[in-house]
Amino acid sequence: MKNSVNVIEISHKFIKLVIGDYLDGKVSVSYVKKVPINGLLENGAIKDKDGLVAALTKLNPIEDESYQINKLIDEAVVVLPPYGLEVYSTSQLTSVISREKIVGYQDIVNIYSIISNKKLPVNNELIDIIPESFALENGERYAVPPIGKITRSIDVKANVFTLPKKINSDFSEVFERAGIKISHKVVSSYAVSEILSTYHNIPKKYFLIDIGANTTSVSLIGDNGLVATRSFVWGGETITERIIECFNINENEAEKIKKIFGYDTREMKFAYPIAIDSVDGKKHYGKELNSIIAEAIDKFAGLAKVSMEQLCSLYQVGTYKDLPIILVGGGSKLHGLLDYLKSKYQNENIALVTPQTIGARDTSLLAVLGAIAVHTKHPGIVEDINSSSTPVNREE
Repeated sequence: MKNSVNVIEISHKFIKLVIGDYLDGKVSVSYVKKVPINGLLENGAIKDKDGLVAALTKLNPIEDESYQINKLIDEAVVVLPPYGLEVYSTSQLTSVISREKIVGYQDIVNIYSIISNKKLPVNNELIDIIPESFALENGERYAVPPIGKITRSIDVKANVFTLPKKINSDFSEVFERAGIKISHKVVSSYAVSEILSTYHNIPKKYFLIDIGANTTSVSLIGDNGLVATRSFVWGGETITERIIECFNINENEAEKIKKIFGYDTREMKFAYPIAIDSVDGKKHYGKELNSIIAEAIDKFAGLAKVSMEQLCSLYQVGTYKDLPIILVGGGSKLHGLLDYLKSKYQNENIALVTPQTIGARDTSLLAVLGAIAVHTKHPGIVEDINSSSTPVNREE
């Protein structure tokens, strides 16, 4: 476990910690922990910094006899939400600095530093740089930094991920206050696309819809990974809140009913009540629940369609029906959601994906699993640049 990667993702309802490795194209995990933190985040933004710092501090030390682990998490890869994400492609040519013209780590850092100094979108900050390819002067291309190769120059093509300054600074602040050094920041939608790329049945191009507790992100995934993301306020709690409102029951009961029944249109010989109204004692039945859920899903489907249409128009990829749709995230597990959307969109090419990693089959863990792969393949050089006080130009 000495060389394992620690990854932390903070969602609306949980702090997710996974310790794992990436080897031969597969992620393996040695430890998983989900800590409830309901309400400390809202729409991707930190709502309660002090509460979140306290929750992160309570993670340490990790002591778990069942996993045979006793460890202090003092450094971690952090998964950030994709809200306000802007992605752009760039290329950069630079000379190798050694007299022998042998590519070294510092040459790669120099390339990333030059890219970091380029003008970024207004109000956004650099989060990560993911290379597509490294080209030597003789035309040879590599997917990873060509350390040790002989060349006078390197030409890199890369995707640059940026997020709103406040999201970046707030997450940096709470982790610093909690005593956890951030070794790499990874955007969640990119991390999910990266882990899915290791699955044999995933297409090269598709829409990724990640349904969280109170927000949903819709991402366009292309041949070279994440192209762009759009987000909107809607999540699994949207349905829970409507059940609470219509049935006059508490949150725990509403969550239980939602998970047990979901959207179920099967004909039953005998109708039996699924909830008792706490105000007037009225009995509520499955048909009422279906009506509530159908109304909520219709709103979700409309918002997701708008996001997909915007991405199609912006990146000229036809219509949203031309690409497969992959559902992930905790909210995607709602019973009946998949069939409902297939009918709604008149598209049979919609799939629900869960992790293939032993010990981490929860679909809400896809981003942290993907972050292990991202960090192993593309270590956080941006963090190295920032920690060495290399100036980054964020002109507006």
